Amino acid sequence: MSTDVLEATVMLEALRVTELRLLLSQMGKSKSGLKKDLMKRVVDLLHNECNPELLSAVRELHKLRQVSKDARRSSKPSPVEIISMPACVSPENPQSPISVCTEPQMIKLPFYQTLDTILPPTPLVPMYEGAMQNSDFMFHLSVSQQAQIQNSKTSQSGLTSVQVVLRICYSESIGVEEDQYPPNISVLVNHANCLIECTYSSNKLGTEPSRPCRPIDLTPNLYLTFTNRLSVLWGNFGKSYTVAVYLVRLVSSQDLLDQLRRTAVEQQELCRRRVSEKLRSDPENEISTTGLQVSLICPLAKMRMSVPCRARGCAHLQCFDASFYLQMNERKPRWTCPVCHRYAPFDELLIDSLLCDVLESCGEDEEEIEYLSDSSWRATRHDKSDKNKERVQHQQIKHQVNCNPMGSVIVDLTQSSSDDEDFHKEETVSTHLEDKSVHFRKCGIVKTTKAKKSKNPGPKL
Repeated sequence: MSTDVLEATVMLEALRVTELRLLLSQMGKSKSGLKKDLMKRVVDLLHNECNPELLSAVRELHKLRQVSKDARRSSKPSPVEIISMPACVSPENPQSPISVCTEPQMIKLPFYQTLDTILPPTPLVPMYEGAMQNSDFMFHLSVSQQAQIQNSKTSQSGLTSVQVVLRICYSESIGVEEDQYPPNISVLVNHANCLIECTYSSNKLGTEPSRPCRPIDLTPNLYLTFTNRLSVLWGNFGKSYTVAVYLVRLVSSQDLLDQLRRTAVEQQELCRRRVSEKLRSDPENEISTTGLQVSLICPLAKMRMSVPCRARGCAHLQCFDASFYLQMNERKPRWTCPVCHRYAPFDELLIDSLLCDVLESCGEDEEEIEYLSDSSWRATRHDKSDKNKERVQHQQIKHQVNCNPMGSVIVDLTQSSSDDEDFHKEETVSTHLEDKSVHFRKCGIVKTTKAKKSKNPGPKL
């Protein structure tokens, strides 16, 4: 084990859960589980897939954690202290200035386009003894914000295309944070309850709602021209949270698909180069395992793809249907590649133009193609008639065994080839496994050899 890996392993002990999650997210690994699970996952990465980027990220997070501790010692205590991850800090430039940010960075949501900030990120500060807390906020909509809401379209479900939403995430974090509700959350606007769609993994006290946590729509209960009162009831179980209110425009999966088609189509030359590099890297292994075969069926929808895509970080050639992937994440945002299970957010998606041409060129009944060494392709068809024939023969043999009252095994010699002309005649040998009797059937005449006596003789012929 190298010194760098040992040093990074020690540094991991000082990191928090949110920072470990950030590391795993950057490496495309799962972020679920307790801290010990996250630690084990990162340590395994250090030992098995150690690379300079991972070591640099561990050092950078550890340095920022130490700076955070020093800043708390030298300043007056405050309810929340947020440390942002500056891009200028690197192991090669340890003396770079480190900026301290007073608000967390919330993750960008593809289905919500932020138009304006109504209430900037503000911490939820416990004000009472006990677990349940109540935090109140006041905000007023500007004339421009009122106009955007009034002029927005209303869908058939009653939702407006422009909304005022509440977002909540962890406070003490480094990097970009996903939305996370506190335990036992309840939101009221002007004393009216707001709909919160969330589920809990257990009924244990202090359990946070399971992710993903969507922004909470405040629009139905708002006053457009008067001051609005926002009340957040939440459970205080040792974690810090930050709330913010934004004016957003809802973006549909079709809008995102159109955006992909405009801005995220990979050139055919790059697609062909990827195929060539895949073959050149380890051609024997690729051909023996997959043969660089690519299915035209989406692994999610189980139907023929219309817009094949994959994420930039994916190493495989197999694509999935962009339209169905976006619709699935619109209902429940997971953003996980269905092929390699890596994190595949919208900003990382690329449409495979080479496979698009393949889908247009080959027939509708084609389900799989094979890329060749010159980056060309050919359709691969599996003849199902032989498989069906084998399955029928197997069923017939099984039926004969079940129907034979003596439980014998039938061997048909008419299928075998021989130089002797006698074998071309109908001839069957049946061997009884219990009483060792042998029956010869030839041209309808049956001869039976004497069998040894058995305790359980079979039925008489």
